Amino acid sequence: MSRIPRYQVIYEDLSSQIASGALAPEAQLPSEADLAERYGVSRMTVRQAVRQLQDEHLLVRRRGAGTFVTRPSAQRRRLNRLGSFADEMGAEEHRVRTELRARETTAVPEEAREPLGLAAGRETIRIERLRLIDDRPAALQISWLPYALVPLLARVDLAGGSLYRTIRDHYGLRLSWADMEVSASAATAGQADVLGVRRGAPLIASVRITHDPSSTAVEYARSWTRPEFPLSIRLEA
Repeated sequence: MSRIPRYQVIYEDLSSQIASGALAPEAQLPSEADLAERYGVSRMTVRQAVRQLQDEHLLVRRRGAGTFVTRPSAQRRRLNRLGSFADEMGAEEHRVRTELRARETTAVPEEAREPLGLAAGRETIRIERLRLIDDRPAALQISWLPYALVPLLARVDLAGGSLYRTIRDHYGLRLSWADMEVSASAATAGQADVLGVRRGAPLIASVRITHDPSSTAVEYARSWTRPEFPLSIRLEA
């Protein structure tokens, strides 16, 4: 049975701390030696995790000063690998499943008009899903897709709970990359009820805009994830 690499565990932990605000913008990261001792790994393993966070503009190294958390404006990420929820979590290690909470045709919400390039009143398919890991609620996710690209998607079964696999197989759409913004938020009463946390509890909030190879926006999505779960589940498909 394969296991998640140690550097990935460190990456997930640090990125979750950044998203939740435990590591605030401009906070200095502990030294490589301190992190290696904390996680019980070599400095090389720590360096690999830190480099990944730097590549995603979550950390910045300042010569002669150390490594610091970037400001939120710099934490806009372009994701070039769009894997499934189970793939991102490591299906060998966890039992992951999806509960479909809502699927409907609705007018595009104001927040999604510009990202999707749609005028007010244009139709979208709205899909709301709850992601569970080992039967524990992990993330609440809502996606809007232009109706013209995925007509009648509200009536199509999602293959294994995977939205991306369904639109690829059913509509021939290939998704290539996504822009994502991450921030910390407090759970609303509705989110708290769904995710099994108290109202006002910290959550990792994200906004993702997913594109096809021609840079046409195919999906506008919002996610709220419990911070104790790996941040990578934001990348679900």
